[in-house]
Amino acid sequence: MPSSFKKGICIFSSILNIILFPASIFAVSESDWDMYDLNNIFYYDGDGMNCTPSSVASGENSTYSGNEVFSSDQLSKIASYQSTYEKVANEFGIPWQLLAVLHVRETNLGMTNPANGQGVYQLYSYTAGGSNNNRFTPGPVSEEEFERQTRITAGLIKNNYASGLNLNTDDGVKTFFFRYNGAASAYIAQARSLGFSEAEAKRGEGSPYVMNLADERRDSKKNSSWRQILTDGGSMQTANQVPGAFVMFSAMGGGTGIAGCTGSSAHSGDINATALELAWPSHGHGLTPTDAYRKALQSVGLSNYGDRFAAMGASCDAFVATVMRYSGADPNFVCCGVSNGGATYNYVANSGKYVEVPNDPRYLQPGDIRMSNGHIELYVEVNGVGKIASASYGTRTGEIGNFYDNSATFKAYRLKR
Repeated sequence: MPSSFKKGICIFSSILNIILFPASIFAVSESDWDMYDLNNIFYYDGDGMNCTPSSVASGENSTYSGNEVFSSDQLSKIASYQSTYEKVANEFGIPWQLLAVLHVRETNLGMTNPANGQGVYQLYSYTAGGSNNNRFTPGPVSEEEFERQTRITAGLIKNNYASGLNLNTDDGVKTFFFRYNGAASAYIAQARSLGFSEAEAKRGEGSPYVMNLADERRDSKKNSSWRQILTDGGSMQTANQVPGAFVMFSAMGGGTGIAGCTGSSAHSGDINATALELAWPSHGHGLTPTDAYRKALQSVGLSNYGDRFAAMGASCDAFVATVMRYSGADPNFVCCGVSNGGATYNYVANSGKYVEVPNDPRYLQPGDIRMSNGHIELYVEVNGVGKIASASYGTRTGEIGNFYDNSATFKAYRLKR
């Protein structure tokens, strides 16, 4: 298997960490994490701060929870077909990973045409209702035939499914995959129910085909309401555990990634979406962060911060700093310290990167920061309704709460774009 598809290897430099983090740690319950956090024991994450991704793919072969995206057999096959993906993709000016992902998602990298005549990329729109010349004969596929089907697929991507989209952006790629899978209205509704905006819903944030296992909200093992249409024309059922197309795309090094070693995010600067991804959707979770927030803390470097509550995300400044860095909106956001003119307070108020705006719901925009001498929080919107995303030092991790009027003691700031 070429080195470009070897899984990232993450190590800890300390013998102590090796002793503290046997593989069985992943079996601990959610309540046990509080014990580790409060005792300043940092959890091992294969995608953490010391991760070295593959040299060419620049991706990480793991989901948010640390499970494999691709098996070793799949990686080997992808590597063997990569020259064809790249050759054709270059002809059409599209990312080669799109072709590879479709090949995985549709026939698990098969080189045999299925009986339905739709080929290894399952080109329903190309074959449905057309002449027999548009159908692919069931049976083994030669290298020449594979290249032909790949070229047909690339043409459909360029001129049909991705028409009008910028495939150099994550939003464009997600929308393409959603269109390819049919853009079902049930998935748009599912995205809304999870708190995504209308625009996010329409690009596939609620589609398991696109975003399965992107985070714990979109993992049926963590969220029983995350559902999927498993058969053509079927009803919504509990989603399977196959990673979504965009998760695969990111693992191959496409786009900015779900979460990379350098703190990249799927949101390309979207503060609101990142805050909703990392925070619990309601109060009552105490010191236990979401899995996505844990991973983000490591990705941006705060899980090794000296203050134990900031390191575990149970601090208002740590939560805002993680969201700002992880979203990519402000990778250099300073942490920590809000009280008594601390580092975070001075950065927001005096760095020149932020402009003060009225702390009034009529003027606030998603992603605005509200800050006093002692607390910092984010104004967010869920389905158009104003909310507050925040954590509290030593009390609770990132959570979404109702909007409240604090205009008498807080000021609001907006990142200059």
